[in-house]
Amino acid sequence: MDQDKNPTGSTTDDEFIRLPGLFRRWEIERVIEPGKDFHFEDAGEASDGTPLLAVYWRDPNEGPATNVAPANPRRSP
Repeated sequence: MDQDKNPTGSTTDDEFIRLPGLFRRWEIERVIEPGKDFHFEDAGEASDGTPLLAVYWRDPNEGPATNVAPANPRRSP
């Protein structure tokens, strides 16, 4: 099965900026903003077993991002 690795458009994964920290599912509403693109990845579990997420964002209306972190830091080049 051939899947599109970047369903959000013509920009690359490298244009996403990672937000510092890890987030619980119910904290996501505090992070998201209208007009931005977001990418979420599983990031393990908290000590109480709560799933954690890493959050990456980009503004599709701006040029290439600065201070960039790869969208998947575990992916090999």
